[in-house]
Amino acid sequence: MTRVSLTLVMICGIFGAGIAFAAEDPIKERRAIMKSNGDAVKGVSAMLKGEKPYDAKEVETAMKSINGSITKFVTLFPKGSETGGETAAKPEIWNNKDEFETTAKQLDGATVKAAPAAPNGLDGFRPRWAMSAKIAKPAMRNSASTRNRCGSPSGSFSPVWVIC
Repeated sequence: MTRVSLTLVMICGIFGAGIAFAAEDPIKERRAIMKSNGDAVKGVSAMLKGEKPYDAKEVETAMKSINGSITKFVTLFPKGSETGGETAAKPEIWNNKDEFETTAKQLDGATVKAAPAAPNGLDGFRPRWAMSAKIAKPAMRNSASTRNRCGSPSGSFSPVWVIC
């Protein structure tokens, strides 16, 4: 085996082990998604509050990022991940799995419509944001301590479940 081939095999092995480890730690994965989504929403929230100039590209990117995470996110609640890893996940997720997945599909639909509304300016985007928030808010635990523990910015509203 050549030196280059051996190096590639080692890199693939390390990368594969990383994927296997991540797949074995759904709590860590969902916490990472929550942090990423919280970061994506931080700027959008500031724009909606008038604290930052509206940037259609940033809004569109944030909504696409959130939308892209939803399908993966709902798979990260297998039996056995109800506790441990400092999870703040609600027991209702496992008790009402169908409702959880239905809400995720609704949020997926709302965020997919929100991204293309971004170029329409703040007034064009705001109703689409409101649709996402309306779907997500009842599914959220809206306490600052939970947001901080999950990695989301304190005091911001995120149209994602704060149930990492």
